Amino acid sequence: MKKINFIVAILEFAALIMLNACIDVGDGPMGPQGPAGNANVKYFIYTIYPNDWIASNDPNLWYYDKDCNLVTPDIVDFGAVLFYLKETSGKLSWISLPTTSLYRDNGQAYTTEYQPWHSDYTLSIQWIDTHPTNPRKPTWNCVIKAIIIADTPYSMLKAKGVDVKNYEQVMSALNLPATD
Repeated sequence: MKKINFIVAILEFAALIMLNACIDVGDGPMGPQGPAGNANVKYFIYTIYPNDWIASNDPNLWYYDKDCNLVTPDIVDFGAVLFYLKETSGKLSWISLPTTSLYRDNGQAYTTEYQPWHSDYTLSIQWIDTHPTNPRKPTWNCVIKAIIIADTPYSMLKAKGVDVKNYEQVMSALNLPATD
């Protein structure tokens, strides 16, 4: 009987300790608000300098590849990468890529195109000039912003009706700074 009373006393003591641990003694004061953001969205800004462009076998095409560890196989398979080019002719706004520009040479119209793409751990830009005899490559610094989005936030953008080609709408919807 002494053993049973002893075991009951130990169990009562253990139960008392467990119940005591459940008592709310209050949380400390709330800390300051952190910056707005989204853990599933990252961005990466880089510059392509004129000498960085690599000529391809096609005389009208140059390209540049940039290593980016943010573009994981999961992003490639389920997420999205949005590309923007910083416009430098005075407006200093961001232009959604891909984009095509028209120019004239001796009255004949030709186009230039920025074509982005991404693969595992790589961001790529192609520059294409349709001039048949004198294609040109960029002779200016091209500032590129890539927004890397995991699947869920990208789906939410589409569901909210955000125009992913509109830089300001994307920055606002993702709580990202629009002026980098």
